[in-house]
Amino acid sequence: MQFVGWERRTRRWALGCAVLTLGVSLLLAFAAIRSGRPVGTSLILAFAPAAGVYVLRTRPIRRRRAILGQPFPPDWETVLQRDVVFFRALDPEGQGSFRRELQVFLGEKRVTGIKVQVDTTTKVLAAASAVIPIFGFPDWEWEQINEILVYPSRFDDEFEFGDMRKHNILGMVGTGSFNGLMILSKPDLIAGFRNATDKRNVGIHEFAHLVDKTDGVIDGVPRVGLDRDAVGPWIDLIRRKMTEIETGESDINRYALTNEAEFFAVTSEYFFERPGVMKRKHPVLYAALEKVFNQDLRTRAEAFRRELKRGRPKFGRNSPCPCGSGRKFKKCCLQ
Repeated sequence: MQFVGWERRTRRWALGCAVLTLGVSLLLAFAAIRSGRPVGTSLILAFAPAAGVYVLRTRPIRRRRAILGQPFPPDWETVLQRDVVFFRALDPEGQGSFRRELQVFLGEKRVTGIKVQVDTTTKVLAAASAVIPIFGFPDWEWEQINEILVYPSRFDDEFEFGDMRKHNILGMVGTGSFNGLMILSKPDLIAGFRNATDKRNVGIHEFAHLVDKTDGVIDGVPRVGLDRDAVGPWIDLIRRKMTEIETGESDINRYALTNEAEFFAVTSEYFFERPGVMKRKHPVLYAALEKVFNQDLRTRAEAFRRELKRGRPKFGRNSPCPCGSGRKFKKCCLQ
C-alpha cells in the first residue's frame, strides 16, 4: 500500500522525539517533586510536552491523509488522459497509484509561475514529470525538492529569460542557495509531453537528475538500483555509448556527451518516452535503466505502442468528458 512505509517511519521518528522529550521532562519533574511540588501535577506537566511533540511530528501524516481524502480533480484527469502517454498505458490499478502520487506531490510541493500563469496543464505536467521516474518505488519521498519555478521561456545561466540566443536552458535543478528548487521552461515542459515520440522531455530530464542526486551528488551514477558491483559496469557502459554517439553510430541525443550526469538524464528521457525502441537498439542500456528505475516497461510495451499510434486524443465539445464524469466535455472539464 502506498505511503505505508513513510507513515511508519514518520511515526517512529515522532515516537523517538517524544520519548526523548519525556525523559528530559521527567528529570525536571522529579527535581520539582523534591522541591515540594505536588507529585500528580508535576507528572502531568512532564507528559504534556512529550504528547505535544508527538502530535506535532505526526502532523504530516494527517495533512497527507487529508490531501488523499480529496476527490481527484476532473481537470487534472483530462490533462493526464490527453497529454501523458505513460499514464494512459497503465492498467486501472496503476493509474490509481499514479493519481495518488500526483495528488501528494501537488499537495506538498509548490509550483510557482515567474511572470507566467501556472495553469492546470502546466501544474499537472510538472507533477507527472516527478511521478514517472519514481513510479517503480511506491515508498519514494521527494525530499530533494520543495518548489518548481516555471519560466515563460528558456533562460540563461544567470536565470534571465527571453528569446535571445544565449537563453538556451530548458530546465535546471537548483544547487547551493537554490537547493530544493527546480526551474522549468513552460513551453518546453508542455512540448515534452505533447510530442511523445521525440525521446525528449525536460521535466523527466530534470527529475532524473534528482534521482541521480539521491547519494548527494549529480554525477551520472545513481545509487538507486545500482549496487556497488554494478557501478563499474555502468560507467563502462556510459563510455561505450558516448563513443557510439561521437562516431555517429547512435540515435541518442548528442547532449548526452556533455558529461556523465547529462548522459543519464538524456537516456532517461529516451527510456520513458520510447522504451520499445531503446530495448531494440540499446538492449544493455535498457536493461541497466530498468534496474535503476525499478520499472519493467516491457510489460506495458503493447499499451505504449497503442497509445503512441493513437496519438494525442482530441476531445470535441460534445465528446464524453475523459475524466469519466459521464457529462459532455463542454459541460465538464472544458470549463
